[in-house]
Amino acid sequence: MASSFFDPKSKGTRFLTTICNLLLVNFIFMISCIPVFTIGAAVTSLYRITIAILAGDNPSVIKDYFRCFKENFGKATGLLLLYVALSAFFGFEIYMIRTMMDANYQWMVFFPFFFIIVIFASSFYAFPILAWFEESFKQIIKNSLLIALTNLPVTIMYIAISAGLAFLIYQFPTITMSQMVFLGFSLFALFYSVFLKRIFEKLGANISFKQEDTDKM
Repeated sequence: MASSFFDPKSKGTRFLTTICNLLLVNFIFMISCIPVFTIGAAVTSLYRITIAILAGDNPSVIKDYFRCFKENFGKATGLLLLYVALSAFFGFEIYMIRTMMDANYQWMVFFPFFFIIVIFASSFYAFPILAWFEESFKQIIKNSLLIALTNLPVTIMYIAISAGLAFLIYQFPTITMSQMVFLGFSLFALFYSVFLKRIFEKLGANISFKQEDTDKM
């Protein structure tokens, strides 16, 4: 029984390997987010690993994470700056409407709120798309919006869960962040990756590091 448990192909061994990989990628993700401007590349690499784990690839976390980080740093940083700039612009619009406009025109705040939600939904798909598809910057933006629209239930679920997490961080910052630091970021990414993997496979993505390594050889 003991030998079967420690068999590399046993469910117990695969489970423990997955937990170890999630712990490791969670730690690396947090460290690589510290410079702030690297967050885009870090998120891209995180989804690269979590989707590969679901595909049963058992990726070499450190090697594959930083390879993805390096290869996609430019586009990921560009996406991050674009989303931050757009969010700041519409956030300022909300502030202006709330503080400077008459109460009769407060309904106009709906429009910048709507665009912020669209930006958030687009960013949810953009970084995973960058991790698994060879596309131009323009194509990533376009396809992220199309996928968000054509997979509306998943998009709504993501927004709702993310809003709930933000609320927990606001209300219980110490407890919530301690959980996120331990394993939270990679677990959330793994959960979202269940849906992203299905969507990407329908679009023709080859969710495997193994095939990539074979092609390079």
